[in-house]
Amino acid sequence: MRSVRRLRTWLVVLLALVATNALAAQPSPSAATARGGEGAVRVGGLVVPTGVTTDGIVVLKGNVDVYGTVQGDVLTFDGDVVVHPGGQVTEDAVSVLGDVRVASGGRVLGTAESFSQQPPRWLGAGETTAAGARVSPWRGLTMTLGWLAILLLIGIGVLVSGSTYLDGVAESLQQGVGRALAAGLVGQLLILPALVTIVVLLAVTILGILAIPLAVVAFVLAVAGLLTLGFLAVAFVTGRAVAGRPGDWRATAARGDALRALTIGLAIYFALWLAAAALQGLPVAALIVRMAAIGLTWVATTAGLGAALLSRAGTRTAGRTTPARAAGRGATGAVPVERDGIPVWQTPTPIGGIVAARRPTPVPPGRE
Repeated sequence: MRSVRRLRTWLVVLLALVATNALAAQPSPSAATARGGEGAVRVGGLVVPTGVTTDGIVVLKGNVDVYGTVQGDVLTFDGDVVVHPGGQVTEDAVSVLGDVRVASGGRVLGTAESFSQQPPRWLGAGETTAAGARVSPWRGLTMTLGWLAILLLIGIGVLVSGSTYLDGVAESLQQGVGRALAAGLVGQLLILPALVTIVVLLAVTILGILAIPLAVVAFVLAVAGLLTLGFLAVAFVTGRAVAGRPGDWRATAARGDALRALTIGLAIYFALWLAAAALQGLPVAALIVRMAAIGLTWVATTAGLGAALLSRAGTRTAGRTTPARAAGRGATGAVPVERDGIPVWQTPTPIGGIVAARRPTPVPPGRE
């Protein structure tokens, strides 16, 4: 839910960029007063009076002064968010090309983020942000590196204990990225209906009702496992391609090379997130890079989910011709009758590799 809310916030920010450019030549209207009930989307400042409760607010080219309560996000572009004493924002307060200022006695229950090159302006000595300090690029960098380390540790565990499943998903992905992406889109659309169906079926009986919490937890863990396995497979295939390794070697047979490919792939997909965290002082550049990182991560995760579904979590693989078997085939693809003058039906004995020939059988009488 948190990631969905963050994605929604960034989509609104992107729309704010477009709308503000279109309205740049117009003067900013005077600040208006918010009424209780639904939230507001407007150009110009907005004031939420004391005792008034409203939903989320989006303001372009103006400040938002919160004296009452905002049940949702507060987003400004080219303006400040000011939470005065007694004011409250129940979710996030975000300002692009502005500041988020929380006075002593005001509260932001979510995160307070400001994307501006200007230094923070304080209302008073007791003013703090929701996290107690201004968000710095180092915080974003450490969080991104932490997620990279977590995924790398999970990948090492998969290589050690479940490399065959990783190979299965990678093979399904190599059969067609578009096919896997389409399957992933369908899978994402069916996640919620599948969960609702499970809950409804379990609610028919009393024992099923008691099992609903366990079923929901198991379903969520299964979806998370498929997403993680699929993303790791995408990173593995990407790193293998970048490393210039042939597409036939598998994680089961070459775990050292597989770990190197997995590390390279994860580093590629996290590079944009690291760049977005490092560019936090440049709000427009950070926004563009962050949107690109969200898009790339979504495509990789969706394709990985589709490959995991098509391969049944890596348990179903396509028929492959092993290198040893392929080496024994001729140009026509048929197995030769002889190799080095020795019939292929003869097998070497365990001692010295001496070929064991068939014992001649006597010809029955009357057939000579």
